[in-house]
Amino acid sequence: FVRKARERHCRVSLDDFGAGMSSFEYLRRFPVDTIKIDGSFIEHITQSRFDREIVLAITSIARSLGCDVVGEKIEQQDTLAMLSDMGVAFGQGFLLHRPEPLERIVARATKGATARKAS
Repeated sequence: FVRKARERHCRVSLDDFGAGMSSFEYLRRFPVDTIKIDGSFIEHITQSRFDREIVLAITSIARSLGCDVVGEKIEQQDTLAMLSDMGVAFGQGFLLHRPEPLERIVARATKGATARKAS
């Protein structure tokens, strides 16, 4: 399935990387474009040397495989700054944007696309 999806130019992400014992097995078996680091490692990154080292290691592995890296559960500015310093270019979490209904997202995206066309 994953290979066929990629053949059709779909990007594939491995979510919650590091949360289970099988993360590396999934990485070996499925070619992915993006690795999303589990929020349990991101959440205490500013206080926990262990979590920082894990995030650095996952980021290094992802880069060497040509994958993008997403940090999950970014809720504090210092967490965002530290991830940025580590080279994590993408993030998600309440600091960046609160969840909202899909209809509102689509309406905003459609409005933005219409405004760009008009200019």
